[in-house]
Amino acid sequence: MHAIAEPETTLPTVALFDRYHVGWETRDADLIASLHSADTLFQLHDGSPPVEGREALRQHCRQLFATYDFSMLMGKRIFGRDYWTFDWTMVLTLAMADGTAFVAHVGMLDVIRVNPEGEVVSKHVYPDIAQMEAAFARAGIAR
Repeated sequence: MHAIAEPETTLPTVALFDRYHVGWETRDADLIASLHSADTLFQLHDGSPPVEGREALRQHCRQLFATYDFSMLMGKRIFGRDYWTFDWTMVLTLAMADGTAFVAHVGMLDVIRVNPEGEVVSKHVYPDIAQMEAAFARAGIAR
């Protein structure tokens, strides 16, 4: 008789995601950077250049949080031993030229790779470009 292997239900990437998500929810650039490797790569796939290195990422996050008022609606997450994907919606508050605020929703997909030490080595963020461009155009933001 052959034993049937039970699937692993607790991956280290699940716990890392939980800590990482707290950093984004609380807008804690130091926490986010601390979970990345020294040579990390962060790439928002909207035509902007990649951010390379932990310290550059820390500064990027600080600037991002100072510039944009946004929150996250959680969607589907898929975990592996050295990665996770996270489908989420950015809820972004922007203002039109006349100062009237509006809320935009932009679909996002994160693809995160983790090294054997449990550090994030890369984060690729794929926005719904049409939704993002529509929101920024309505706010008069040239990108």
